[in-house]
Amino acid sequence: MSASGAGRVPSLMSSRKRTVVLTSEAQDDFVDIRFSTQQQGGETERDRYEVTLLHAIAALADFPEVGRRSPEHFSGCRVRPVEHHVLFYRIEDDIIVVVRILHERADPAQHFQP
Repeated sequence: MSASGAGRVPSLMSSRKRTVVLTSEAQDDFVDIRFSTQQQGGETERDRYEVTLLHAIAALADFPEVGRRSPEHFSGCRVRPVEHHVLFYRIEDDIIVVVRILHERADPAQHFQP
């Protein structure tokens, strides 16, 4: 590698890290997902899926724009699929608000008021 930095991989970190919070509904969704995953796949699968979801949620702090915009659900809505679930969230200044975590087959219109 040259002294000029040619060949360096650019940093994937964003310029600022934000705080991620879950609404009470999203917290309830998370608990329900843990329960149903354990019922269907056992403790090991529950633990694996919990870590997967937690990593995806935490990554929003660094990369909040990763989700596609979906204003049809609510103002400022972004969606980020994670395996069999979808994070519905919005960016509020330095805070990322995870509004719901719904199964990929769920109808979002049943969960969000226009």
